[in-house]
Amino acid sequence: MLKNGETVANLLTRRQSLALGVAALRGPRHWFAGTFLQLWAAHLEWSDERWRSLFGDLSRLGAGEVIVQWCAYDRYDYSALCVRLLALAGDHHMRLRLGLRHESGWWQELETNPEAALARLAPRAMETVRELKPAFQRHPAFGGWYLPEEIDDAHWTAPDRTAALLETLKSIRGAAGAFSLSGFTNRALPPRALGEWWRKLAKPAGLKEVLFQDGIGAGKLNLNEWPGYAEELHRALGARLRIVLETFAAGGGAGGFQAVPAPIGRIRSQWEIARRFSARGPIAFSLPEYCTPLGGPAAGELHEQILRQMD
Repeated sequence: MLKNGETVANLLTRRQSLALGVAALRGPRHWFAGTFLQLWAAHLEWSDERWRSLFGDLSRLGAGEVIVQWCAYDRYDYSALCVRLLALAGDHHMRLRLGLRHESGWWQELETNPEAALARLAPRAMETVRELKPAFQRHPAFGGWYLPEEIDDAHWTAPDRTAALLETLKSIRGAAGAFSLSGFTNRALPPRALGEWWRKLAKPAGLKEVLFQDGIGAGKLNLNEWPGYAEELHRALGARLRIVLETFAAGGGAGGFQAVPAPIGRIRSQWEIARRFSARGPIAFSLPEYCTPLGGPAAGELHEQILRQMD
């Protein structure tokens, strides 16, 4: 109904504002633009039916991209499985970004012999690209290459280390074209200095995206600290920045750090921060373990909670 002096155009604008307000209360239609998928030996035994079930769950959550963390891990080779996953991604109108080969000793070697670790990184990555390019490069669902060695601000920000890392990334780009990698902060640099360091690395290296972890699940940052970092990273990286929303929380256990699905309220707060500093939706780490029924009862419940808030 028109109020006094109100035109039809004003009425439509008012109704649109009300609709947006209701939508905001209900929550975002899709919280995640994509997810990581971390492959382990047990995945080699999964049936096609189980994989289809997982991709169906991811599709219902709105994930349009799957980033496979690695195509091989130490002695386990997942490349044949990744070919199957590429086809599944295509069937579900998703893109699949493929992580390169990874070695579990990477972080330990960084502490003892970083030069040797870096020297092996480029040849290993380039060999993997050469091996897998024929099966992946021309597939319509292929979304590019991902380097699984994550970059922090405790090991690489000294000038000589930065220069060596940059040359390594340039070498990988020569074989793979523009690729993406992940980063996180160990609080070695304050927010503005961290953003500036990434700016000087990402553009010369020709990185497609920097998938920066919000650190909330791992306890590296909290919800009050993270926006300051996200703002500076966005200022420095612009469209190259992609925020990784950690969907897990630290759980109890005698074996050290163990992760469980995070509370939905905390995830909603992380999403609100991510959408302020990235034009594209965040990438979850990770929906399969923490936000789908295949991750267990708690993950299945979180899956249903997210779907209800998306409706």
